[in-house]
Amino acid sequence: MQQTATVTKLLSGNQAELTVHRQTACGHDCSKCGGCGELVTKPITVIADNSIGADIGDTVVITGSSKQVLGLAAVVYVIPIVLFFVLYAIAAVAALPIPELWGGVGFFLGIAGALLMNKHQKDKKPIYTISKL
Repeated sequence: MQQTATVTKLLSGNQAELTVHRQTACGHDCSKCGGCGELVTKPITVIADNSIGADIGDTVVITGSSKQVLGLAAVVYVIPIVLFFVLYAIAAVAALPIPELWGGVGFFLGIAGALLMNKHQKDKKPIYTISKL
């Protein structure tokens, strides 16, 4: 997972703040296609390890850690769905009224967990590394 980015700020601990223009998997010009819309045109800001010593204004290639990205995707997408079905099944077996409501509670607990994990993730090591100038 590699993308091109621009260094906007140098941070302590051998890290840098970067601006990344999102790329699509298909590689087409999405601003003309309309399939992805605004998502591709808006840049995002990320923190990356700057072990190669890039400076402000440099255009660099960043490499993402697939393990961390897939782990975060599992938390955001899988856990809320699993909690929905688990609480729904418990409510149905226990003959609680409106098992769908309990399933919804499970889903929102999963979303709340993902939001909490996101807050704590900001304190951890960046998932990106600057690999080339």
